[in-house]
This record gives sequence, structure tokens and C-alpha cells, in this order.
Amino acid sequence: MKTISFMSLALSAALLAGCHTTAGTSVVLNHDNGGSVVYEGNTRLHNEMSVTAVTYDKVPAGLNRVNIQLTSLVQRELHLQYRIAWFNAEGMEIDGDARTYRPLTLQGLDSVTVTGVANHPSAVTSRLRVREMRAADHVH
Repeated sequence: MKTISFMSLALSAALLAGCHTTAGTSVVLNHDNGGSVVYEGNTRLHNEMSVTAVTYDKVPAGLNRVNIQLTSLVQRELHLQYRIAWFNAEGMEIDGDARTYRPLTLQGLDSVTVTGVANHPSAVTSRLRVREMRAADHVH
């Protein structure tokens, strides 16, 4: 498993993510060769959490599955949202409208694993998008 972090690609990640203020961290995963690339689009979020493990396998139906471990680097609780998007060999997102952001609370200095299953057999790569949840989006 390879993990490469490119701070200089923050602008590219923001462009790919649509340049909105909720830009966060994107992890592009290649299920054919086991590689992953981490794009940082939010400096504060980059300093508060990291991707510490990525594993791949297939579910019984033959679809790709990814497990991504996220680890908090800070003492306080992080209120995040995440989604895993899947792409075909040509780089086109598969059924992107069906994938919504899900809430994720990451306790201080703790780790959590998020899992995604491809929604089509042609899905060969995936991208994890993580963003901070706005204060108005959650209640303590």
C-alpha cells in the first residue's frame, strides 16, 4: 500500500472539488494497483486529522470495497462529513448523485474506519472526500 501526500496539489484538489468553502481532504484510491494519493484542500483540517491506513477488497458480489482509517491529531472532538465517490477506468464518476455526505464524529486523538462499496462493477478507483461540518449542521 502506498500513500503519497501532495500539499502543492491543494489548488488542483479545490478545482476538482468545485472550489467551495467546504473543501477538505480527498483521498484518491486505485484498486487495481493498491495506490492512493492524498490531496489536501483545507490546511486546518490537514493539521487536525490524517489518513493512517487504506485497505481494499471485494464484497461477495464482486464489487470493490475500500476501508479508510482516519485518525484525529488533536485533543478535541472533530465534527466532519464524508463521502466516497467511485470512478470508472476513464475517470468518470459513477452515479455521483446517489452518494451523499454522511456525518462523522472523530473523538480527540482517536481513529475511525469508514467503508465504501462500489455501486457498479466498472468502478476501479474511489475518492474519499472529508470536510468540516458547519456548526449549524450539528447539535451537541
